[in-house]
Amino acid sequence: MKFLKIIILSLFLFPLNQVLSEVTEELVFCFVGDAGEVTQSQTEVTTALHESDCSLIWYLGDITQPGIDTVDDPEFIERFLNPFEKVLEKEIPFYLIVGNHDYKKDPYVYIDIAKKYPLLNHPHNYYTKKFGDLCFFALDTTIFDKLYLFYKRWGHINWLKSSIEELKDECKFSIAVAHHPYFSSGDRDSASPQLGIFLKSYVFGTFDIYITGHNHVLADEGDRNDTTQLISAAASLPGGSPDKAPTGKFNVETPGYLRLVMENSKKASYQFIDAKSRNILWSKSKEGSGVRTK
Repeated sequence: MKFLKIIILSLFLFPLNQVLSEVTEELVFCFVGDAGEVTQSQTEVTTALHESDCSLIWYLGDITQPGIDTVDDPEFIERFLNPFEKVLEKEIPFYLIVGNHDYKKDPYVYIDIAKKYPLLNHPHNYYTKKFGDLCFFALDTTIFDKLYLFYKRWGHINWLKSSIEELKDECKFSIAVAHHPYFSSGDRDSASPQLGIFLKSYVFGTFDIYITGHNHVLADEGDRNDTTQLISAAASLPGGSPDKAPTGKFNVETPGYLRLVMENSKKASYQFIDAKSRNILWSKSKEGSGVRTK
């Protein structure tokens, strides 16, 4: 079966993640979200990623639409392993984020999945990852969005505050990655009040870039408190773009992904890539200042 080849391949590629951390400026970081439904758009995006120059991929949540509850869940094989088979065979590692659809069943199963498939990285539902002077903070925004998960919030906040304190002097550029955006120029809703409080308090004004999924679009929503919000969630299901993006912003429903490279330790350039044509739809750069404490 297809996924058995991925298991075998992964076992021989585990050291790759250690190698990547040494060459930040040579890495191509790609971001894709909401690819958990088998559609024509998913095929276009996975094919584009297979043919891309991505060094690694951040998957921004909703890994499968129905959720999964076991490592060998057929939904995971059908909706992730099989569609991304060629990407994994190309030795491209994934860093996973959980979204609201992953909470339909057991979002913690991805911790065990990462142990089985070393190309899939997910040590916890929130974690940090450094590539030289570039720091990623992977967040679990669903626990702030859903009222019934309120009891999980303080653990996450305490972890984030301590991680910021620990890494603030090591990060020349910082990126927070999560599932839910803070605001939207499209037809999808902005963050719920309780999630908005968390993002305003701990993310915007702290990190250089905030990259999310959830709204099924490709979007550069601009800055808020000097944090740039980018959305890359057009990997399977369309929906959420305005008829015309506001001035200075980019928001389309075209299947595609986000590509980011570090020009130097404090400057990133990013492009949104059309999955069909491989054309650059939107391109900008961002000067970073590391992790800012309030």
